[in-house]
Amino acid sequence: MKKQKFKVTLKILTGLHIGQGNDKVQIGGVDSAVIKDPITNLPYIPGSSLKGKIRCLLETEADDYKGNDSNGERNALLNKCFGINNSFKKLKDEQNKEKRKNNQPEEEYETPTRLIFRDLFLSKPDEENFKSGNINTEFKTEIVINRNKGTAEDGGLRTIERVPPSITFDGELILRYIDNEETEIKKVLDKGIELLNNDYLGGSGSRGYGAIEMKIEEKK
Repeated sequence: MKKQKFKVTLKILTGLHIGQGNDKVQIGGVDSAVIKDPITNLPYIPGSSLKGKIRCLLETEADDYKGNDSNGERNALLNKCFGINNSFKKLKDEQNKEKRKNNQPEEEYETPTRLIFRDLFLSKPDEENFKSGNINTEFKTEIVINRNKGTAEDGGLRTIERVPPSITFDGELILRYIDNEETEIKKVLDKGIELLNNDYLGGSGSRGYGAIEMKIEEKK
């Protein structure tokens, strides 16, 4: 397979929360921390989070790929780009079963995933600012309101850690292709990035979190 490599730049526009999951929360501690590199203890963006969000947006919002049973999560092109999911596999297995009954050639649908998303790490200037203490993650306290009393619900106070605005993450994305299909796959990728830039990444996007600006540039 041939490959194209792209430099990824992702700028945080509003506080970003991609959680790591806490097994135990201490009194006065953070209820939901951001995911951090276990070696450097600095925040990063997992490639799986980026890939999953872009795929979901394409399946649900892109007119070219959403719709009836053959589209959405069963769209053949999206499954080629992002990897075969169980729903698509089940569909193809059922179709091949019918073809066997009718003595027709089966379809070979297993194929290498075309888009590879690497983890994104802090840009060098922001990494240095985090290490020196000039920049830190922020902690946002939220409450749950009792609808009857109009006051904070007992136990409804929680503290969420976020990566603050203006922070930039860098990384790499790889597009793999066979023959002349790179234009088609790049079109899918560009549409997914457009959708992401008009949506959000991470949790609590409907409450203002996770607005980002993502750009890619081919590496020569």
